[in-house]
Amino acid sequence: MKHLVLAAAVISLLVTNSWATTNYNSSKSNVYLEFPDATLTTASVNVSGPSDTQVVYTTPAKGDFLLTMFCASPEPNGGVRLDAAGLGGIAQTVLDTSCYTFTPGVSVPRDSAVTCSTASGASPGSYFCTISGMQSAK
Repeated sequence: MKHLVLAAAVISLLVTNSWATTNYNSSKSNVYLEFPDATLTTASVNVSGPSDTQVVYTTPAKGDFLLTMFCASPEPNGGVRLDAAGLGGIAQTVLDTSCYTFTPGVSVPRDSAVTCSTASGASPGSYFCTISGMQSAK
């Protein structure tokens, strides 16, 4: 009986160790490997309702931009929409959600204008729009 309990304990420990090793290796982020020379980039712009569109950031012709966050004022009549040329709509704020985090990120095309805009039914006023991401130099 002792041998059976000992064998079960050894098998249990090996299976647990094997699972932990696989879990650790498969959960590593590859973003660092793709963006070793990346810098944190943040840009903001103000938009005024209704139907106002402003360029918040233009991605460089060289390098890659990985959008990681978008925040904007919660405008009650349509929100603030984030778009990228060559990609289309990315996100839009609503009354209860004014920030979005993209994990691991949204790859925005090179030389692309990233814009924030208000809806045609937006209330008059000034609203903020902020993005953050990682910009590589290569």
